Amino acid sequence: MKPDCQTFDKVWRENCIVERIGRSEGDAMIRRHYIGKWPGVCTLVLGMRLKNEWNNFIGIIVFALPPRETSKRYGGETWELARLWLQDTIPQNAETWLISQAVKYIRKNLSNVKVLVSYADPSAGHKGTIYKAANWISDGRTDQERKTPRFDYACADTGKRYSRRGHIPDGVNITRIARVSKYRFIYRIAS
Repeated sequence: MKPDCQTFDKVWRENCIVERIGRSEGDAMIRRHYIGKWPGVCTLVLGMRLKNEWNNFIGIIVFALPPRETSKRYGGETWELARLWLQDTIPQNAETWLISQAVKYIRKNLSNVKVLVSYADPSAGHKGTIYKAANWISDGRTDQERKTPRFDYACADTGKRYSRRGHIPDGVNITRIARVSKYRFIYRIAS
């Protein structure tokens, strides 16, 4: 039974559990995420559920390996918060709470992880509000150091997008679409 409240308050927090889950338990939630697919190399998948509702997950947070250069940039093992999804019926502020529970889990169980990084995509209407609320640090935007713009590719006939030219099947009529620079946020687990 869900607590009856419009904000994610103490009653909600006391009735929710965040635990490590497998991909099979997270599949349906990932399909509902606006990207709709798993990130490349998942390092940690945590599910959020109500106590006493054992297989009824209401949220998911997924960490993945970022490009190799990211760990070099931040001077230690860095993971990307790559997916975050909650049911629409969950009250506001729950995303920040779920992020904080994930950070606590990583701090307690995964001492090799030193930095977390995530991105807010303005083309999806994201500004990074939940990261700011969770005390993550703004670290500029992607591609701000680039001298030339980056592009994604789309099939001119169907609109299907491809992030790399090498992913495009032979014979597909493509158009180039300028890639939107995302906001980057970091959280240092250890100094």
